[in-house]
Amino acid sequence: MSHYASELIGKTIASVRDITDEEYKQLGWYKNSNPTAVLEFTDDTYAIVMADPEGNGTGFLDIGEYQ
Repeated sequence: MSHYASELIGKTIASVRDITDEEYKQLGWYKNSNPTAVLEFTDDTYAIVMADPEGNGTGFLDIGEYQ
């Protein structure tokens, strides 16, 4: 996973927003109790939090702080 996620190194987040109804439809997902976020970067790329690599639904992004 770290190799895949390393694509995010150096990117700048331009916005964070909720996934739209149209995006739910395009991905073949149903709205459920697990909303997801779309991270949009300044280089016109994006990341969507998913349940798994196959895109079988929404997921949760845990944000923490090192102690």
